[in-house]
Amino acid sequence: MSFDVSWFAVRSYAMDRPPVFLASLDRKGIAIQARRNGSSDVSMSRIAPLEFQFRIHGCEDQDFGNHYCVVIPWVRSAAGIWQQEMEIRSKPVFVTVKMDVLNAFKFPLLIGIGLATLIGLLSCLIGYCSSRWCCKKEVQETRRERRRLMSMEMD
Repeated sequence: MSFDVSWFAVRSYAMDRPPVFLASLDRKGIAIQARRNGSSDVSMSRIAPLEFQFRIHGCEDQDFGNHYCVVIPWVRSAAGIWQQEMEIRSKPVFVTVKMDVLNAFKFPLLIGIGLATLIGLLSCLIGYCSSRWCCKKEVQETRRERRRLMSMEMD
């Protein structure tokens, strides 16, 4: 026994349109993938004699909707001829894509705060060192400045 397995998606915003072909794996093990416009990618594999796996990597908003597979069994007769049986359709699996804002921005935010703190401390250190040693001017005091004020009363 051998199987042709195909995966399809019905987009929730386009219920009146035909299903979109995603990928297939035929009975000889040849994989066919549909051309995709987004950055998401798909993979498929046979993990057991009667079990197939389909994965969507890097999901985007356009990947949401009902996904299902169609299996066509092929049975080999006693004479060695392959015969196609009726196709079997799985129950649809609804896929939603939600972006987790906290996880998406956690590392860039921590890196940004850390770098900003480091650069701020470094600039304070450079300013302190340059004012302490590089820009120091020695001021000579004049004789007049050392004197205290004298009373100027005239008798």
